[in-house]
Amino acid sequence: MLRGMSAIRPTVKRLASVPLAAPGRPRDASADGAIMEATVALISEVGMEKTTVSAVVARSGVARATVYRRWPTREALIEAALSQVKGRPPFPLSGDLEADLTRAVEQVRSVFAEPTFQAFLPILVRDLLRDRAVDGVSATFDSVAPNARRISEEYERLAKSAGLRPEVDSLVVPNVIVGTLLACLLSTGRSVSKDTGAQIVDVLLNGLRRRDGAASD
Repeated sequence: MLRGMSAIRPTVKRLASVPLAAPGRPRDASADGAIMEATVALISEVGMEKTTVSAVVARSGVARATVYRRWPTREALIEAALSQVKGRPPFPLSGDLEADLTRAVEQVRSVFAEPTFQAFLPILVRDLLRDRAVDGVSATFDSVAPNARRISEEYERLAKSAGLRPEVDSLVVPNVIVGTLLACLLSTGRSVSKDTGAQIVDVLLNGLRRRDGAASD
């Protein structure tokens, strides 16, 4: 058993009481809870890569068909488990770039404030360091922070029309958000306040605004 599992174990049963999945037929909350509890426990013990549907079925005692009826792919199941660890799913992007960057800072700030996420963070870091990015970000990072790639793509599309600097590497933008807030968490042991989050947004946007005086398209 991994060191740090003792800090995570008490959170697993709490997570099981908050099922996250697509709407559909009436659900058996006990089956949902058993599946989520098994998935979170397996991620904490063996990592995301080795957390398979077969392992979840064996651990939870729930039929394979029941798992797939709720989460049709392994990736969807892992994402649901991570959403519970983080305490919230990814927010939908609005197409208003500055608003989405502002909301991204608040989302990451709130996730980092969750005690469950803080307990799970060493396991996530372990898996992140084992994976290697092939196209910008690793598959593991995509699972943990799916909006990072989406914000990068949105920035690439909309930066110029939003009056922001299109020459900036679009992946730098979500990395600055996550990196800054993570550094604050690691250096103080707690997530930043809303006021500090607002200051981070202000610094980020001022750094990204175009400096040539050109009007946005």
